[in-house]
Amino acid sequence: MAKKHRPTSYELLGQRIQTEIAAANRREKRQVQLQPAEGDNLDDWDRLIDEISENENVDVTRADEGWLVSWVTTET
Repeated sequence: MAKKHRPTSYELLGQRIQTEIAAANRREKRQVQLQPAEGDNLDDWDRLIDEISENENVDVTRADEGWLVSWVTTET
């Protein structure tokens, strides 16, 4: 019997942020304020913000207690 995969803290954080970004897209806001929740692993946040920052058309700005992530969509 195969073991059930338990998501890592990083994977759970990624899922949470994807949900927030999807909501911003639905509102056509194309920006989202992200900040760690109590108990979040800050190393996971550093890794996630680094990965988000590597995307073209994405701007990540450090804010008081988190980050403002904004983006433009490219229509083809």
